[in-house]
Amino acid sequence: MHIHIMPIHETNDKGLYLKEDASVEFGTIQFIQQEKELVVFVGMNKAKISLEDVRFLGGVCRKSLHKMKAATVSIDFLTLASYLTHLELEQIVSGFMEGWYLAAYQFLFYKQAEHRNELIVQWADERWKVYDREARIRANAVNVARDLCNEPANKLTPTSYAEKIKQLFYETDVTVQVMEGDALNEVDFPGVYAVSKGSNEQAKLVVLTLARDVAKDKIALVGKGVTFDSGGTNVKAGSDIGEMKMDMGGSAAVVGAMKLLADSAIPAHVVAILPLVENVADGNAFLPSDVLTYRNGLHVEVGNTDAEGRLILADGLLYAQSLGAKTMIDIATLTGSIGSALGLKAAGVFSNHEADLWHYKQLGEQTGDYIWPMPVYDDYLYYLKSDCADVNNMSRSSFGGAITAALFLKQFIKHDLKWVHIDMANTVRPWREQGYYVAGASGFGVRLLVEMIKTEIRHEFDRNE
Repeated sequence: MHIHIMPIHETNDKGLYLKEDASVEFGTIQFIQQEKELVVFVGMNKAKISLEDVRFLGGVCRKSLHKMKAATVSIDFLTLASYLTHLELEQIVSGFMEGWYLAAYQFLFYKQAEHRNELIVQWADERWKVYDREARIRANAVNVARDLCNEPANKLTPTSYAEKIKQLFYETDVTVQVMEGDALNEVDFPGVYAVSKGSNEQAKLVVLTLARDVAKDKIALVGKGVTFDSGGTNVKAGSDIGEMKMDMGGSAAVVGAMKLLADSAIPAHVVAILPLVENVADGNAFLPSDVLTYRNGLHVEVGNTDAEGRLILADGLLYAQSLGAKTMIDIATLTGSIGSALGLKAAGVFSNHEADLWHYKQLGEQTGDYIWPMPVYDDYLYYLKSDCADVNNMSRSSFGGAITAALFLKQFIKHDLKWVHIDMANTVRPWREQGYYVAGASGFGVRLLVEMIKTEIRHEFDRNE
């Protein structure tokens, strides 16, 4: 059987085929059988349709066909484009197919009875295959992040994670360096060293480098890679602790972004730093009241071992600066507070260059990785005071936890360098399984990070003109 997907805006557009009470609201699906062809009408009735809406349509169409035993499908992109005159045809085809491929994602590695349902798309115009290839590349990169986050904690340890990364970038122009053992010592990487002490799983620090244009300023991505977070000595409570297998969501976003860069032709000079640890407690675990000394001389009192992410991110940010990075973007499932502030749809973005925050918000809307600008109030250092060290890793206030976490990280940034922090603890899973989102991890951050890198490249070009 063949399936034909056709957009529809008004019921009288195809009144011959649709019931009088049929809905054409945005994203609704109507099925009509015509001999050996199944026509799928998708509602387009919305005042202004964005590129993210186009991805949404691709997702709902693909999901609606999940159980259909069809071999081929065709999509009426020309009719779709007639409703979307504000978008280029390339954007429409690639956006729709990106949503299509993302909605088809399934994590089936540990399910014997499940199988993937593949549909072959027939192209009315061979030129559209180029746009489809772009969509596949973007969706595949997001799905890399999804796969990593969905892995159970006993399958994705720091060691196996590092091996997966090496395999992923084998025979690409991304070089992979894995630091371990004595290289991650208490002097050079005190956060990684301390957090990993309580686990039998050895810590790793993975460095990915893409140097297509070394004349450009180096941009660093730093991703939190806690493969499981029990809280350490300050053990977590609650029935949903299994969710902490996704506490490496920031690092997964970085891996996905590097995959997208590797598969594209962007002339980037990027280094990605991924501290990979497991935060559990045994007799060797680090303790509240421990004091860590970082390579910039800052002394940190451990106020809470469950605020471990910022300790290892500090190592990553300092190491990025030692490698000559001029701009640093860190991303992490860092605080529950960000969800209390923003809900579950948008992550928080912080920076020491506040003027750029609203542009990043626009990038989030364009990519579907929604973010919202957040402040970094230096006055809140008051809450991070320590009686015995320069700073505490835990705020003494129960309010503004996402802000004080960002402020903690800011203490490790040189004043003349650019720093951006994304707290995605609330978006590692989709807020709703709608459109192209499915059960499991969202793959948040992959597309956003790449667009942020492209923005930084353009800014550097403009400065040098």
